[in-house]
Amino acid sequence: MKKPLGFCFLLLIWIAPAAFATHLEPSPAAAQDTARQGLWTVGLETANNASFFGRNTATQYPYVAASLTYTHTSGLFISAMSYQLFDTEDFIDETDVTAGYSFNVGERFNGLVSYSRFFFGPNTPMVKSVTSNALTASGSLDWKYLLTGLTASYIFGGSSDLFTVLDNSRYIPLQNLWKGKNPVGIDPKFSIIAGTQEFAETYTVETQKKKNGLGTVLDPLKPGNGKGNGNGKGNGGTTTTTTTEINRRFKVLNYSITVPLVFSLYNVDIEPAYRFSLPVNRLEGDESKAQSFVSLNLGYTF
Repeated sequence: MKKPLGFCFLLLIWIAPAAFATHLEPSPAAAQDTARQGLWTVGLETANNASFFGRNTATQYPYVAASLTYTHTSGLFISAMSYQLFDTEDFIDETDVTAGYSFNVGERFNGLVSYSRFFFGPNTPMVKSVTSNALTASGSLDWKYLLTGLTASYIFGGSSDLFTVLDNSRYIPLQNLWKGKNPVGIDPKFSIIAGTQEFAETYTVETQKKKNGLGTVLDPLKPGNGKGNGNGKGNGGTTTTTTTEINRRFKVLNYSITVPLVFSLYNVDIEPAYRFSLPVNRLEGDESKAQSFVSLNLGYTF
């Protein structure tokens, strides 16, 4: 079991200047003050479990993550983010490094393109650990009644999959806090994730291998270890299933509803959120299930 020392270390990293990235947008006041030289945003994120494109582990792994992002006035940005899961063997379970470009088209459309590289600890249980790279392109259109976003991601390295994420949200302002100086509101969002599932099958197979151990030289002689021919009849008299074609089919993978509370205090953005996630069209052996996620994001922009 991981000791609390790791959490304290990452918390210290967030409080002091650190090399990690954030998902939070800078507050308007901070954006105006630093518009000429670019933005640094330091962040801290914690949640009761992690997920990857609508798939999660049967065991919940609460985590804390620290981050740093630099955004140039041209729209170019680079970020890094490290995760520590509780009750795992590795001190740092995952580190993501991302570089990209964000842009606006008119007043209502925002776009982004990026490349990410993922690094994992040797014992991390995360579903995401079966891949190592991601190319992403996204755009969002504010058409007054809703903010609609569409993201396309291609992940590769270990497994290769294509995903799309469709979001619809609408920010609802509430009464400002502290004599109207600090904005606060809710930003409910409904999301649909669709894609292929080679990553899910790869993760299931690797997890099963870990559970069974490395085996022995006598394993091929054991009953039921014959190789299936893909038609449901194995040479050893057992039933096997081939999912190669199924995992390449592009299907809806997940529906989710997220309700975050968003407010700013000077240059700090605070975002507690609740999300309910419903995975669908799971492959055989996939232990993902409907879950409630509770998270907290903090970001300081300078």
